[in-house]
Amino acid sequence: MVNKKGQQMTLGTIIAIVLGIAVLVFLIFGFSTGWTNLWDRITAFGGGEANVDTIVQACALKCATQDVYGFCIANQTLKIGKGEDDIKESCNILATNDKYKKYGIKSCPGIACPGP
Repeated sequence: MVNKKGQQMTLGTIIAIVLGIAVLVFLIFGFSTGWTNLWDRITAFGGGEANVDTIVQACALKCATQDVYGFCIANQTLKIGKGEDDIKESCNILATNDKYKKYGIKSCPGIACPGP
């Protein structure tokens, strides 16, 4: 019994232990601070709920493809961020209304939107 070795842990066992500890810490933090607070912290890493750049690109694409319905009629949901209401308007309204020009959505000269 001179060359006796101890039992070795496999890599899979070590990974399972680390993942188990991470899940346990996540659950403890969630229950102690509240799940809403935890979710707000997680979404903050991804930029939160603001989608201004996405809507700007979507409206530009609708203009480039001459999508009259998508640009003139279909409402887009513009999410500014926390504490501000979502804006639900068409790309045409977002591009032509002075109150929304600050978001950088360009009007589309190739599309003649029907009037109200």
